[in-house]
Amino acid sequence: MKNEIILYRPDEIAEHIEVRLEDETVWLSQEQMASLFNQTKQNVSLHINNCFKEKELEKEATVKDSLTVQKEGNRTVKRKIEYYNLDVIISVGYRVKSKQGTQFRIWATRVLKDYLLKGYAINNRMNRLEDNLETLNHKVNEINLQINTHLIPTQGVFFDGQVFDAYELASKIIRSAKQSIVLIDNYIDESTITHLAKKNKNVKVLLLTKNTGKQLALDVQKANEQYGNFKMKTFTNSHDRFLVIDGNEVYHIGASLKDLAKKWFAFSKMDKSSLKIIDNIKSAIENEY
Repeated sequence: MKNEIILYRPDEIAEHIEVRLEDETVWLSQEQMASLFNQTKQNVSLHINNCFKEKELEKEATVKDSLTVQKEGNRTVKRKIEYYNLDVIISVGYRVKSKQGTQFRIWATRVLKDYLLKGYAINNRMNRLEDNLETLNHKVNEINLQINTHLIPTQGVFFDGQVFDAYELASKIIRSAKQSIVLIDNYIDESTITHLAKKNKNVKVLLLTKNTGKQLALDVQKANEQYGNFKMKTFTNSHDRFLVIDGNEVYHIGASLKDLAKKWFAFSKMDKSSLKIIDNIKSAIENEY
């Protein structure tokens, strides 16, 4: 509601009054109030001054100056005129005991309610448009991600239940290998091998784990017979889990491959600043093939 004009045309007044609507209230000048209440401008001014003098209202919150263009004879003159909001108008109406004041209050209240509801409806519509735009942007991002599925994120966090997303990430990393995959994980089982079986043909897989039981050895043997190039070795130097791709890309994974998305876990691709740990991993596995 900004600088709008609406006409007030009661039966008791010969001419209409141009009422300003701004800042969620209505505004009239002293001259307009004099016409509304059938009073002199001097009398209206007296009641307004008494209203402020008696601390009924604060002038700063209820009065606004406005530059108005007026015709004075043959001249067009710009004058600064004080306008008063609905609180002042109602106060003056009570003081002059004007029936017109009561009618104006009822009319103004209805008008303000209508304008506020209209503004609320517009805001709701804008909010819906913003929500629709956000949804559209999300879909566009999803499409872009699908278009760029060959790109593997370098870090992230997965939460409970994000099984598909976690498995998809693991599959992308595994399928990115062209020569070799080394998994350092102390909790390998058959499901881990199932993940690794998604590798490209002829890619070698080395499993380094401290728990090399008979069942796991049998699972590795079956994988080697079916997919080829699977090997396992006892390895006790690591507490964390690492996935090494082609000997030069190392992923630090917060959960065992068999437990993906069962609990919160993070992953990150180690950058060049982590060359020392990468060299240590390479040193531990370089004689295995």
